[in-house]
Amino acid sequence: MDRISINKISQVIQRGATRPLHELADVAGISIDSRTTQVNDLFFAIQGQRLDGHLFVNQALARGAAACVVKRGEVTDPGSQVLLEVEDVNHALLQFARWYREQQAAQVIGVTGSVGKTTTRSMIYTALSSSLSGVQSPANFNNEFGVPLSIAGIETSHQFAVLELAASHVGEIRELAEVVKPQMGVITGIGHSHLAHFGTLQQTAETKGALFEQLPAAGLAVVCGDDSFADYLASRTIARTVRVGLAENNDLQAVSIEQDQQGLSFRVNCQQYLLPVVGRHFINAALAAIAVAREWGISESDVSESLRNYSTVPGRCHRTQIGDWTVIDDTYNASPDSMRAACQVLRDYAGTGKRIMVMGDMLELGPETEHYHREMGTLVSESGVDLLFVCGGQAESVAQGARSAGMSENQITTAADVELLAQDVTDHLEPGDVVLVKGSRGMRMERLMLHLQQIVSDRETTGATKISCV
Repeated sequence: MDRISINKISQVIQRGATRPLHELADVAGISIDSRTTQVNDLFFAIQGQRLDGHLFVNQALARGAAACVVKRGEVTDPGSQVLLEVEDVNHALLQFARWYREQQAAQVIGVTGSVGKTTTRSMIYTALSSSLSGVQSPANFNNEFGVPLSIAGIETSHQFAVLELAASHVGEIRELAEVVKPQMGVITGIGHSHLAHFGTLQQTAETKGALFEQLPAAGLAVVCGDDSFADYLASRTIARTVRVGLAENNDLQAVSIEQDQQGLSFRVNCQQYLLPVVGRHFINAALAAIAVAREWGISESDVSESLRNYSTVPGRCHRTQIGDWTVIDDTYNASPDSMRAACQVLRDYAGTGKRIMVMGDMLELGPETEHYHREMGTLVSESGVDLLFVCGGQAESVAQGARSAGMSENQITTAADVELLAQDVTDHLEPGDVVLVKGSRGMRMERLMLHLQQIVSDRETTGATKISCV
């Protein structure tokens, strides 16, 4: 973040402080987490659903915060510390982010959609960063708190910023896009994620489509042309629209798609691309990156070279080797659409060992939860998976679907939790097996990854073969 005086910030959020500000240090960054606050950060005492930032004001100051933004009257003994008092800290954070964004010349690319936001955002950054100076949203900073932090990462020297936008309620994308003010927008697709919040796919499309509404006439809207809502989304913007996908009617179409041990290869126009990834679902993210890079005038050969160096984000179909096993870490989240992609990954995987799916519940699907889980069990079976390990409240629904599609009882193992499943998985593993681990965030499926890593470590140091899941 560019350094800003506390006096200026005080003016922006329209309130004063508890003492004169002219002798204070400039703010070098913003923070909402006292554990990661750095010297000269401005700490916002966010009031969330679980924690109240006012409880951590002293910790933030002890770590060197230049000042803290607090709710008026919430901190009764400020002492000699600097407090910027506001009526609503959460609103003040968005207010500051909106102002700071307006000060920056960097072009912003906003990314949203039901699935693949983080992958698309990181791939666009990879395609642009070899030729241009820019930033991307760190981690999954994509909500009302994360987006302001992402905006604060933009500096005067940056030419671009790729910002991820997510929604947990109707209207949230519009609220965030009004702060972000993107010149380019990418909607990855409309799927069955968070239906408990949105109700229907149409409502999901309306919520996500708000990103395109914020684009200027001279901007660019990139949409998956294979998506059933592509026409509707394109109608939401006055910007020029580029459709990407596998069908012939797309402006950018991927053809000659092949997956092997080297990665995923395909061709767009006459240019060959190779991504060091597993899974055809990465193609649309790559196409969006190509479309955005072309808008910047970056040659397709340069984009191709950049994407060869793309590194998958941990938890998003990230292939890793743990001992003698290939493990595909897709533990960050899960929805029916991303589960279908995961099944396709296993179906297409060329290996010598067994193909194993370890699956946890898909959350926030509303009344159709049981239906979707039974459907996923059927799909797992049809994908030729050799062994299915499934945990969670919907484990039996998945198992029923798998059995109905032909999987036998000895191919399926169920448990209430991944910790109870871990040793069963280990007992069935052999050298050369490929294991794909996936489930919604709340299932914490990454615990199986830790278990497998510990198994290997234990074997190397003590020769033991069993250990409890952590």
